[in-house]
Amino acid sequence: MFAFILESLTSLLLAGVLVYVVFTWARIKNRERLQQILLAIIFSVTAVSLDVVAMQLGSYSAHLDFAAGPLVFAGYLGGPVGAVIAGLCTALFRFLMVGPPSNTDVFMNITMPALGLVVSYLIPLPDWPKVRKSAIVALISGCVLLHFPPYFLPTLVDQPQDTVANGFWTMLGFAIISCLSILITWQTLKYALRYADNTNQTADLANRLDLVMRASGVGMFVYKVGETALYYDAGMIAMLGLNRKPGMIQQSEWRPLVHPDDMNRVREEMNTSWARGQYMGNTDYRAFRPDGTIQYIRLSWLAELDANGGVNRITGINSDLTDIREARQKERDSRNRIASVAEKLPGVIIEYDVTEWENPQLLYISPKCVEIWGYTDAELYDNPVLLAQMHDPKDLTTFLKASRKSCETGEPLSWRYMIKARDGQTRWLDHHGGSSTEDGRLYVKAIVLDVTREVELQRRMEEEREIARRAQKNESIGQLTGGVAHDFNNLLAVILGNLELLREDEDPVAQKEMIDAAITATLRGADLTKNMLAFARQAPLNPVRLDLNNVVREAKNWTARALPESVVVETSLLAGLWPIKADRSSLESALLNLTLNARDAMNGHGSLTIETANVRIDNAYVVDRKEDLAPGRYVMLAVSDTGPGIPDDVIGSIFEPFFTTKAPGLGSGLGLSMTEGFMKQSNGTVQVYTERGQGTTFKLYFPATTAETDQPALTLPPQSQAAGNGKTLLLAEDEDAVRVTMVLILEREGYQVTATASGDEAFATFQANPTFDLLLTDIVMPGTLQGTGLAKALRERWPDLPVVFMSGYASEATVHGNGLRPEDIRLMKPVQRTDLLAAVAKAASMAKGKR
Repeated sequence: MFAFILESLTSLLLAGVLVYVVFTWARIKNRERLQQILLAIIFSVTAVSLDVVAMQLGSYSAHLDFAAGPLVFAGYLGGPVGAVIAGLCTALFRFLMVGPPSNTDVFMNITMPALGLVVSYLIPLPDWPKVRKSAIVALISGCVLLHFPPYFLPTLVDQPQDTVANGFWTMLGFAIISCLSILITWQTLKYALRYADNTNQTADLANRLDLVMRASGVGMFVYKVGETALYYDAGMIAMLGLNRKPGMIQQSEWRPLVHPDDMNRVREEMNTSWARGQYMGNTDYRAFRPDGTIQYIRLSWLAELDANGGVNRITGINSDLTDIREARQKERDSRNRIASVAEKLPGVIIEYDVTEWENPQLLYISPKCVEIWGYTDAELYDNPVLLAQMHDPKDLTTFLKASRKSCETGEPLSWRYMIKARDGQTRWLDHHGGSSTEDGRLYVKAIVLDVTREVELQRRMEEEREIARRAQKNESIGQLTGGVAHDFNNLLAVILGNLELLREDEDPVAQKEMIDAAITATLRGADLTKNMLAFARQAPLNPVRLDLNNVVREAKNWTARALPESVVVETSLLAGLWPIKADRSSLESALLNLTLNARDAMNGHGSLTIETANVRIDNAYVVDRKEDLAPGRYVMLAVSDTGPGIPDDVIGSIFEPFFTTKAPGLGSGLGLSMTEGFMKQSNGTVQVYTERGQGTTFKLYFPATTAETDQPALTLPPQSQAAGNGKTLLLAEDEDAVRVTMVLILEREGYQVTATASGDEAFATFQANPTFDLLLTDIVMPGTLQGTGLAKALRERWPDLPVVFMSGYASEATVHGNGLRPEDIRLMKPVQRTDLLAAVAKAASMAKGKR
């Protein structure tokens, strides 16, 4: 009995060893199907070996053995394949070695693997091959149940019925042995798997450690004092570039690898440490690789002592520092090169560590700093605050904020600032730099240039430019004043001469002609003023709805009188031309100006073509020609000549005021400037196209309009309606002559006029007698209240008061327009009698029923 138990346990332990081998075999690791087959074979062989040492119980044909455990686990862990292998192996052994098996043996050899297979489906293994306790309970319960049929069913046993009935205790013994077999097999399997896991983890850890050491350039050696060989691991072999496997290496092989100057030094350092009782330390040495290159290695060693306290063994970890040494050498070389370059630059290279922004560290400043700040680099390293102290205090805070923002955004920073150097001189510096992050540190690197001479030169150039601008302005004003004075003197001569003749001549017919001549001259003076304002883009425009074709047809008649017969005038007018809104007088003036310029360009001989067309301007056109123009529908008016064209060096200046290519006295140089000003005021543009030897075309683009009707112009009502009928009118005009003339004109029409010389006087007069029907006021006057201010002050108390404004300058209404209303009438001086009376009559009619 003892031999039976000992042999059975030995077989189960051997099975555990084989299971350990299966799960530690690296070549079949993670190959679960192959591992299942091998487990089935191991458990089948174990079951056969247990069957060999089985015990025969009395007269029963069944054998008592521990094969139940391996058979059950062959089906449970090996799956269907394992169950089949276990059943076939035990059956084949019985048939070949023992003879025909009994019914009981056949039944048990088939049902035990089947039991394991069924339990594997009922209680799956989430972490194969580890077995859960619930599965063991199910396996033991099933095993006990399977022992009942062979002893209670006659067909399964070879004994008489009465003998079987008396064998209950024998059956119970078989069941207990089988259950013990399952438990012993489970525990054997459990420990085998645990040891296999430990072995695999140790192997994985060793592999990872080996990989880490190889990847990090670390190697290990072990040297036993007194021996001639030492152990090199794979990392050490790779570090030294040896063509051999890890293992023991003889002194004759490893000694030539160490630099001879370092061999004795390292040995002396170790002996010194041991004498002091220190048995671990660090040191650096050099080694030769087979290719002749030098490796820089750091050795961290640990000495182990023997029983007598002497050094017995030395274990060392070697780290390859070659890359670090080379990087440091490159860094030193780079710094030396930078320093060499910095010496030749007209500025200073500077580097700060600003990881802690409130406490920046000056890392580098080139020695040329003494030429800018007056301090050496050593002085600035000792006291970096000197740089901030010399910085312009008005600019320092702003500069630091800009620098910090540059660091946060990563954008480069260019900054010009002023310093007061050590010698008290003021210098201007340009800072050009940016930031970078290296190894978690934030650095600012910049070059600082001394631009004092450049700033001084720019200042002088600005002063000279200002002097030139003033001289040019004075020259322009002189030209403008001379031209205007010439034209006004001519007009005044006409007016003066006619008035003198009018005083002496009593012939009514002649008097009327003289008066008409004076009026004409006055209107020409008004046109001259209007043209001057057009040049300044301040002309008062009266845009009306126009058919450009009609304007060209009418203009062709009067322009023909300004052209010689040798100039042929042709027109190409588009039918269905879109209407425009423009000031007719300014349009005709621009057309006349372009016509006369074309005549002069052709020297009186050639063809002049006037063309109209509908065009659509898109964004591409605006961008391509860099026009300040809104995309949309436009009407084009083109004037072309067959002259020589405009030279390239002239075309860029033709719209400049006072620029002219004509001889002195033949042109003022204001025509095209006034045309451009008129087109800008009309929300259009003017373009010029020229080709040398072919001619020139000026194109005017007017916005098309969809308005059907225009605001009717002021017209003088019939005489019965134009009379003032006693309406009271308050006049505010600071010019005495103008005021007297207006009073005379208005009183002749039946208005009762109260005249004042300022806005303040008019306000007081109206307050004293607030019965006036309307107010006629100039815009710009002396005193506190201007025309618009007067209207606003009066309308605060009398909101329905009609007001007619007069202005001698177009922008006055804009500058002082805080009292204007859309319905207010505005007149441009000089005002003709008919326009004045029509405006007053219209304003007076608006007052009906309001006061």
